[in-house]
Amino acid sequence: MSDESKAESIKPREYQINLFNVARRRNSLIVLPTGLGKTLIAAMVAEDIIKRGGKVLFMAPTKPLVSQHLETFSKFLNLSPPDIFSFTGEIDSMDRRFYWTRSRVIVSTPQVVWNDMKRGDLDISSYGLLIFDEAHRATGNYSYALISRKFLETRSRLIMAMTASPGGSREKLDEIRENLGIEEVLIKSESDPDVAPYVGGITVKTITLDLPPELKDIGGILKSIMDPIQEKLRKAGIIRYNRASRKELASKVPQLVERAKAGNPALFSLIPYVTALIRLDYVMEYIESQGASVAYQYLKNILESEDNSIKRTARILEKNPSTAALLNALERASGDPESNPKLSKALQLCEEKISSNPESRIILFTHFRKTASIVHEYLEKHSTLIRPIKFVGQASKEGDTGMSQKQQDEILSKFRSNIYNVLVATSVAEEGLDIPATDLVIFFEPVPSEIRTIQRRGRTGRLRAGDVYILMYRGTRDAGYYYSSRKKEATMGKNIEKTVAKIEKDNSGGKKESTNLDDFF
Repeated sequence: MSDESKAESIKPREYQINLFNVARRRNSLIVLPTGLGKTLIAAMVAEDIIKRGGKVLFMAPTKPLVSQHLETFSKFLNLSPPDIFSFTGEIDSMDRRFYWTRSRVIVSTPQVVWNDMKRGDLDISSYGLLIFDEAHRATGNYSYALISRKFLETRSRLIMAMTASPGGSREKLDEIRENLGIEEVLIKSESDPDVAPYVGGITVKTITLDLPPELKDIGGILKSIMDPIQEKLRKAGIIRYNRASRKELASKVPQLVERAKAGNPALFSLIPYVTALIRLDYVMEYIESQGASVAYQYLKNILESEDNSIKRTARILEKNPSTAALLNALERASGDPESNPKLSKALQLCEEKISSNPESRIILFTHFRKTASIVHEYLEKHSTLIRPIKFVGQASKEGDTGMSQKQQDEILSKFRSNIYNVLVATSVAEEGLDIPATDLVIFFEPVPSEIRTIQRRGRTGRLRAGDVYILMYRGTRDAGYYYSSRKKEATMGKNIEKTVAKIEKDNSGGKKESTNLDDFF
C-alpha cells in the first residue's frame, strides 16, 4: 500500500510504513513507544484486509480506548455505522448479533468478544484480522489469550498485537508470543534513524527527598506493632525471618488453609495474623510513599470495617496499645499537608514549567485515588497559575465515585484546549488514551512495574522535548521501586533483542518465510 492510498489528512511516517509491510504478512507484535502511531499502523493493516474482502476485529482493554480507536478507524477508513461499530458491554446482545454479521470492522473490549464467543453469538473464524491493543495483557487467562487460541485453531489468519512495553521477563514475552501466535517481534525505539526525527526527546530526573522526621517517628510506632506479629509467625515456623514480603505472606494463606484442613486445625488461628501483617505492610508503604493522609484513611477503614475478615485484623491491632497512638499520630500529620514534601515539590515543578511557558501541559501521576484528590486539592489551593483537574477511572472504589466515559472525554478535551493545564491522574491515563502532548510528566512516586513506568514516561517528549521528574523518599520503598523498574526495563530490552534474534535465526533456518494474504480468503 503506497503513501498515496492513505487519507490526505493522515500521512504515514517511514517507520510506520516499514512496520506495516511486515505486519500485513505475518502475525506480528509491534513494540513502539507511546505516542508514535501504533494505531495508524493497525488502521493501515486493517484497510489492506478490508480491500481483500476480509473483516477486522480490533480489541482494546478499556471503554475509553475502544471509543478512541473507533474514532480513529472511522476517520482513517472512511467508514460509518453499520460498517464500523463498537461494543463495550452496553449494547444489547441481539443488536450485537446483527453487527457481528453486518459490520466490516468491530472495535470492542475483549470481555464482550469472549462472552459472545462462548454464547455462540460470534463466529471468530469469520474474521481475517484480529488486532490486540495493549498486548502485554495477553497472559494467563485474560480474554486476549482465550480469544487468540480459538482464532488460531480455525485456519491461517492474521494477528497484529501492539504495545509500548511487553514486560521485563523473558517468560512473559514468550507467553505473549505463544498466546497470540506471534511470528515477528517488531521493535522501534526513539533512537532508530527512521523514528528519531519524530521524537522531541525526554529528560528524566529523579528528585530525592528526605522523609520528614514526623513520618519517620510514625513509622517507628508502626514497626513496634508489626514486630510482635512477625515474631509470633516466625516462632510458629510460618516465616523464616522477621521481614517477609507481602508476596511471600500472601502465598502462606492458602498453604495454611490446606495444612489446617489436613489435620492441624490450630493453624486457622494464625491466618488472621498473616493478613494483619500484610495490611500493616500496606500502611508502612503508604507512609513511605504517599504521606500520612492515605495511611491514616487506610488504617481507619480497617479499624471501622464491618467485613468479618478485616474485623479479625482490627481485633489483633486493638490488643496493642500502640495502635491508638499510631492512629492519632497519622491523624495529626494528615491535617498538615506541609508534612508531605512531595506536595510542595510538585507545586514548585508545575509553577516553574507554567511560568516559563503558559501554554504548557503537565500530567502528574499518582498511584492512588486518595493521593490524586489530595494533590489536586493542594495545587488548586496554593497556586493561581495552576489549573488542575483530577482524572480517574470509571469504577467507583472505596467510596470514591468513578468518572463516566463522558466525563473523562470532557476533561481531556478541556485539557487539550488549556482550560486545565495540570492533569492529576491515576493509572487510567497510562494506557493508550489520546492525551495531548505534554511538556512535563511528574511521578508522585516511582512504580515497580517497568510497563507502567514506560507508559507514564511516554506521555511527554513526542512532538517536542519533554521533562520527566520522579519524586521519591530516600531510603524507603520509593527507592526500591525505582531501581526495580530500572532493572526490569533493562532486562526487557535485552530479552526483546534475544527474542528478535531467535526469530530471525528460526526464519532463516527454513521456516515459512511469509504468509501471503491470498491464503486467508
